[in-house]
Amino acid sequence: MPKDTRLLEREKWLEEINNWEITQTNDIANSNFTQAEINEIYAPIVQRLISESRHSLKVRSGNLKPLLIGITGSVSVGKSTISNILQELFTRPPIDLEAQVISTDNFLFPNSQLQKDQILHRKGFPESFDYAAIISFLQEMSEGKSDSTIPLYSHETYDIEGTSDCETTNILIIEGVNVLQDPPEGEDRNQSIREFLDFSIYIDADEKEIAQWYEDRFLNYCSLAENNTESFFSQFQNLNDQERRTLAFEIWKSVNKPNLESHIYPSKEHADLIIQKSHGHTVSSLRVPPSWLSSLK
Repeated sequence: MPKDTRLLEREKWLEEINNWEITQTNDIANSNFTQAEINEIYAPIVQRLISESRHSLKVRSGNLKPLLIGITGSVSVGKSTISNILQELFTRPPIDLEAQVISTDNFLFPNSQLQKDQILHRKGFPESFDYAAIISFLQEMSEGKSDSTIPLYSHETYDIEGTSDCETTNILIIEGVNVLQDPPEGEDRNQSIREFLDFSIYIDADEKEIAQWYEDRFLNYCSLAENNTESFFSQFQNLNDQERRTLAFEIWKSVNKPNLESHIYPSKEHADLIIQKSHGHTVSSLRVPPSWLSSLK
């Protein structure tokens, strides 16, 4: 059953946050978002999360259990960017908490394993992740383990490259396409990622917009790889611009679109907050928890 949320168009959202005590930020640099967008959308979200979680954070401070926030949505919808913005907002005054972002991409099986299992073409689909390892990691963090070592995924080589340390933190943001999905076939159906989360966010947008953002990102990666033979995208350096666009469209149509429609989009119903983005990554509306609305208090 979908979680109870209330739709606020951007104008109504801005009216609502006038009732909140929002600390404005002035120097968060990000090429995808204006400072106004950060102050009007993301800073209020962070301060509301802290306000509603303050008691649990005080309780957790003695046993090191982090507040777990999940962020999901399609490939190229801006999950990583938004996660990093929220992380920076959490660490700034007046909040001043430690925050860390972990992507579930780190738990993709290595390409060699995907090739062996003949599912490399389904990378990003539920079966391409080491789901049990994600659950084990979240179990450790939720129990307050002081540190944990996880695999490290490289978007340059598109493969697992070494390991990374996840240290004790106040806020742990876990982002990825599968954060709110049911466990894949063959896994323990009684344990899902979302059961560990204190709050979850789904980033949504019109599919045509997301497809265009994917194409833009693909072209940017190709451009950056022209002088980097280590990059996965260096294999496309001899293609002209139109050929690269055509390839990006084919990948979207054959891989990312089916994954979005069959696995990612259906998980939206489990989100506590839904952010609807429009052209230029600006937020057009939000579906918020009823507790966020002053009219219901």
